[in-house]
Parts: sequence; C-alpha cells; structure tokens
Amino acid sequence: MPSVSSAQHRAMEAAAHGHSTLGIPASVGKEFVNADKGRKDDAATKDCSGILFRANGPFYLLCKRSDTGQWAQPGGHIEGGESAEEAAVRECVEEIGGCPNGLRWVARRSNLPKGKGTFTCFLQDVTKPFKPELNDEHTKWGWFAPDQLPANTHPEVAKTIRAVTGNELDIAKRIAKGELPSPQRYHNVWLFKLRITGTGTSYRSKHKEFVYRPPENFLTEEFVERCNGLPLIFEHPKESVTLTSDEYRNRAIGTIVLPFIEGDEVDGIAKVFDDDAALLMRMSHASTSPAVVFRDAGSTETVQLDDGSTVLIEGNPSYLDHLAICEEGVWDKGGEPTGVHIEGDPAVDNVEQAPAWADALGKGMKEFQDSVCARLDALEGKGGGESEEEKAKKAAEEEAKRIADEAARGSRADESEEEKLKREEKERADAEEKERKDSEEKEKREKEEKERADAQAGTIKGLEAQIAAMQAQIANVTKPRTNEDRDQLSRIQRRAEGVAMAFGDANSVTPPMFDESPIGYRKRMAAIFQKHSPRAKTTNIKALDDDTFGLIEDMIYADAQASANKSAVLPKGRLHASVDTSTGHRVTTYTGDQEVTWGPFKAPVFSGRINKDVGKRVE
Repeated sequence: MPSVSSAQHRAMEAAAHGHSTLGIPASVGKEFVNADKGRKDDAATKDCSGILFRANGPFYLLCKRSDTGQWAQPGGHIEGGESAEEAAVRECVEEIGGCPNGLRWVARRSNLPKGKGTFTCFLQDVTKPFKPELNDEHTKWGWFAPDQLPANTHPEVAKTIRAVTGNELDIAKRIAKGELPSPQRYHNVWLFKLRITGTGTSYRSKHKEFVYRPPENFLTEEFVERCNGLPLIFEHPKESVTLTSDEYRNRAIGTIVLPFIEGDEVDGIAKVFDDDAALLMRMSHASTSPAVVFRDAGSTETVQLDDGSTVLIEGNPSYLDHLAICEEGVWDKGGEPTGVHIEGDPAVDNVEQAPAWADALGKGMKEFQDSVCARLDALEGKGGGESEEEKAKKAAEEEAKRIADEAARGSRADESEEEKLKREEKERADAEEKERKDSEEKEKREKEEKERADAQAGTIKGLEAQIAAMQAQIANVTKPRTNEDRDQLSRIQRRAEGVAMAFGDANSVTPPMFDESPIGYRKRMAAIFQKHSPRAKTTNIKALDDDTFGLIEDMIYADAQASANKSAVLPKGRLHASVDTSTGHRVTTYTGDQEVTWGPFKAPVFSGRINKDVGKRVE
C-alpha cells in the first residue's frame, strides 16, 4: 500500500535503505516505497527538472537551446516513475554527454508557462569547469559569471542564479524570506530553516499534561536576540537538562545565525557543519526541541482543570540553553514533524546506512526517546533550581554564620549580668523586628500570588478550548477517516485550488495531512488567502469556533477572489483567466483587454478629409 503522509514516506524510505530508527523492517519499507513509485507511474506528469552546475568564481554552465535560442541549464521532462533528481541526471547525460558525480540539492522550483507543471532546478558544485558534449538540442555552451550572463538567458534561469549567488548571510536571508527553499548548501555548511520554539498550547506525553507557552513572552525582539548563536545539537543530553562540555563536544552540529519571528513561532536559519546530521535532518529527524529553563520562583504554575487534566503555564524564560534536532517534538502539536523545514526533495537515494556516530547516539533510543524529545521542550525548574554558583555561595554564607556563632558563644562566658540583660533585650528586639519583616514579606508574597492567579484565571477559559481542540487532534491520529470526512476534505481542497489558480499559484494548496480534521484543514487553507482580505487579515482564525469561522471563511475567499480579479492588470492584448471549482464545475472568468475577444468581430473603420480648396482660383 502507498504512504499516507510525507512523514510516513520518509520513514519508509529510511527503512527500505536499512536504517530505520523506528524498528521498521526493510522489507516493509521497500513495499511502501515501491507502492509510492507505482502511484507516480499512474499519474501523467508534465513536470521538468534540470541541474545548474557551478564552478569556483562563481561560473555557471549554460547551454543555448536550438529551438528557442535561449540560454539555460540542461534539463527536461520527468518520465513516469522517475524522481526529479533522476530525471535531471538522465537529461544531463542525454544533452551534455554526462553528469559529474557529487552532491546536489534543490535550489529553486518555478512554475512552467500556462500551468503545465513545475521546473525543479538542482544546484551542483564542481571543482572546475568541464567541457560538455552537446546533442542536437543545443547549439552552444559556456561558463558565465552572474553579472555577465548572455543577453538571451531564460528569465527563470537568471532569477535562480541571482538567488543562489552571494555570501552565507545573503543565502540565509533569502531562505528566511522564502526566495530559496530550505536547505541550501554553502561551501562547507548546510543552511536550514528551523523552528526554535512554538507558542500557545501543546501536550507533553511524558508528563501527561498540557503546556501553555505565552506568545507575549517569546514572540519578542528581546527573545529573538537571545537566540543568536544558539547551539544546535543532535538529540537532548541524557543526564543533564543543560549542556556540559562533554555533551557539547559529542552532540554539537551547528548554530543559529539568523533568528526571526514567523506567525506564532520563533524560527531561525541554522548553519549545520555536520554532513551526517544534515542527511538525517532530511531523512528521519525532521523536528526540533528547545531546552528552556525557568529558574525563578513562581515563573511556572500548574493548573488543574475540571476534567482532571493539568496545564503547565510558563512565565518568562530565564535561560535558553540549546536547540535539539529530534524525530518528534512537542511543538509539532500532535501533527507531522515540522521543526526542520524541508522544501526540497529528501536526500535518501543511494544511502546504505545511518552514520556511525548517529547509530552510537541512538543506542537504546527507543527506551528514553519519550523522556528526551517529547519530555524536554521546556526544562522548568519550577522555582526550585539552583545553579552551582548559587549553591557554593549559600554554603559559604552558612559556614561564616557557624563561625560567628561559635565566637559569640565564647565571648558570652565572660559577660556580666548587666551585659547579659542588654544582650537578651537586643535579641528580643531583633527577633520582633525579624518577625515583623517576615510577616510583611509573607503578605507581599500572598498578594503577588493572588494577583498572578487572578491574571491567569482569565486565560483558563481560552486554554480549555485550546486543550479540547488538542485532545480532538490527538484522537484523530488513531481515528479512521470516514467517507464523509474524505468528501468534505476534497471539497475544501477544490475550493482553495480555485482561488489559488486565480493568483497563478496552485502549488500553494497542499492536500490534507494524515490526521488533519476537516475544520483544521479549512482553517489552514483559509490562512493562505487571509492576507488578501482587508476585513479579516488580522483575525486569529485558529481561536474561532466553527460557526463564527464559517462566516469569516466565506469573507476571506470572497475578498481573495476579488483581489485576484482586481490585480489582473495586464498589458494590452492579454486576458487573465480566473478559475472557480468550488461548485464542482469548472467556471472560468476572463478580465483584461476586451479587444482580444471582441476586436475580430468589429466592422472596419474608415477616415477621410474634405478638400475645401477645390474650385478656387489662384492669382
């Protein structure tokens, strides 16, 4: 049977190559992979792919096509059963006489003209320029610098070259903006887009409790600044909540260099120096888990709900220690792993086994996996954590007090009766003063606790709604999807595709995830077009109940369709087609230059001038 989700496909690919971390037999993995390939064979595709070769300089190999005269990278159509990379390699062998071995990755995807499919451009570095042997599809070839491209370079090829040219910060910024897919290779590092932390409500299976991470404490510029240079490690440490020198040496694979806020998450671009870790991130370890310490007393609080569930409400984080790469993180919120953003093809071809160091770290992984990844998205001290420095300071103060008490007892042996009475009087006064201060401090603490409880009480109602939604989502993982749900999901997808096609961006609509409910899928699809609705673009649609969301949803789709039609300001002589499939039928509306339609049917127009000088005599 074929895979039902991209995460399952990745897991089956890993099993098929003999390095499953989930214990899946290789025979089962191969069965799923073959079924997935069969499904691809049945689907007629017009997608294309090619390889852009880059030599030091940089210089890029371009070939002049014999049919259009444009300069482009070698490439062509993907045939049935082929992956995009397999097709790109085959086309290079056919068009330029061969394809050098080496690492290649998805540099960019672009839409083909007239909605005929997509073009996947792989980027591959070579040590030096080579001489291709052209077939009849090309007439010339050359290696060109980015600022010296031929005049007739294909526009999309020129755009790709501009996007992949620059220093590591340029590339990181383009990934963050969505101009380049994640990951990208740059010299000796991989640049990945990662989730540093999510916010809102999630569930910790190890503690069997919900956790609420307030957005106002994490979605701030101050917290983003604290993420600069954050260590990136492979799995959490086993023994300690924070990194030790040995754990850092054994697990460090990179660092966060460009953190930023995106939606309800703090994301970042990471420089990954370890090739083996980068491979696993594209295969099996597709999530992230931050280690956040809450050391201050009262910074976290556990609330008991009416149904017996508990909610850990976090406060301001006192320390951000590291970000761990793992297979499943708490901030996936019960869905597919999304901490590691993979927008290119997973690199699983020609991989025989997992790296040796990863296998060593993974010994006994299944025994402690829950207590690491799903357990420690936040490592809260709950007011009781003391650093080594604080412990040493406390011990020194106790020792000083002990020495002072011994000295005082020695001096009292020689004191007179009058001195004794004065000392006892002073001790009583000191005790009364201490009791008064302790009473005031207690009243102050009780007042602060009451104020904090009152403030948190206002969030409990919203939390209960979020928790109910989370429980429903968790239940969906084991609940079979009904025929009614499948039909409803299909209608939602058709509606979204109709509006997306009006913007010329049908690829922005993705199928429902394996465990996604119809209402969840509706909200995710509506979020794609929310920016086009002036009336609803600031609405938090995730927090709306079903009935209210239905009204907002219709508003978003109507505004988005109107925006698509309004934005179709085309040059003279062109029309813009808007396709609507929400009713189950394909309805196409055209806007633009009406002369394209009605011009051929108009009668010809003649013009002339009356000569008034006829019959006059000239003297």
